[in-house]
Amino acid sequence: TYGQRLAHFLPKTANAPDATVITEHPAVRVGVVFSGRQSPGGHNVVWGLYNAINSHNPSSELIGFLGGTDGLFAQKTLEITEEVFSSYKNQGGYYMLGRTRDQIRTTEQVKAAMTTCQALKLDALVIIGGVTSNTDAAQLAETFAESKCSTKVVGVPVTLNGDLKNQFVETTVGFDTICKVNSQLISNVCTDALSAEKLHHFSRQYYYFIRLMGRKASHVALECALQSHPNMVLLGEEVAASKLTISDITKQICDAVQARAEKDKYHGVILIPEGLVESIPELYALLQEIHGLHDKGVFIENISSHLSPWASALFDFLPPFIRKQVCISCFLIQKSIRRRFCCFNFFFCRAATSASRI
Repeated sequence: TYGQRLAHFLPKTANAPDATVITEHPAVRVGVVFSGRQSPGGHNVVWGLYNAINSHNPSSELIGFLGGTDGLFAQKTLEITEEVFSSYKNQGGYYMLGRTRDQIRTTEQVKAAMTTCQALKLDALVIIGGVTSNTDAAQLAETFAESKCSTKVVGVPVTLNGDLKNQFVETTVGFDTICKVNSQLISNVCTDALSAEKLHHFSRQYYYFIRLMGRKASHVALECALQSHPNMVLLGEEVAASKLTISDITKQICDAVQARAEKDKYHGVILIPEGLVESIPELYALLQEIHGLHDKGVFIENISSHLSPWASALFDFLPPFIRKQVCISCFLIQKSIRRRFCCFNFFFCRAATSASRI
């Protein structure tokens, strides 16, 4: 919990007169729940947790919550044993327990989590997830401490985005795996682009746009670029810091394609993080303005005429199929801005591909 002293584990030979020596470990009941987006290593965290508590006391119990945080609130449990876990060791995904809503934020949710921990007499609750999940875990730990709840809350940083790092966390579980796997696939695509160009005797241009995970942070795209050496990578942080427009980005891509063509290279691979659109200030503002018009009851057909002058000009600049997708996404997915950005990213990649081949 924030503000409290950290526990330091010392060897028996250490000269620390104030240290507490623990010789016997009582049996404990520990609950574990998957939260956030799936990431490699989640099952192995549970495996390590099971081995740790049982190595200290074989009578300890590990209780998994089925269906993520919804299962936590509803007290849907599965006792994790060696027999149960044998099929999930070194396996990706979260399918042993599953996940659903993945948040513990409202007053009702916090009370439900506390009720479950008290009813099951848990000594600890381990929340496995990313930044949002660990933020919820920290707030839950504070609430439990204030309410004198004996259950300790532990957050484990398991996220492929690699965006949870500080002086205590060197990296997140899953980031290394996802980068290595993606880098291998990207390298294969690089080879395919070169081979396809030679196969067709330079009659076609083969440019692949690969979208990688990463909304606010482009760490995966950057690490994969360092490992696989594509021809170009766009980083959301640089786009936001430089306040680049969609025209600026398209021009950069087209200039790169033209420069390679002048060297008789008609192939290439470009990496794009999934949160790129969110990083382009003008597009983000446009989506917010369209969403606001929808809340006011403006129909899709009348969107352009109700936009502000700058937003209307940007909206008309976009190809027709992207304008349609933007409107449909904003109207049908009101509460899920993440999905809207992902859908729009797909069409942005298509537009960039078309522009690069002109």
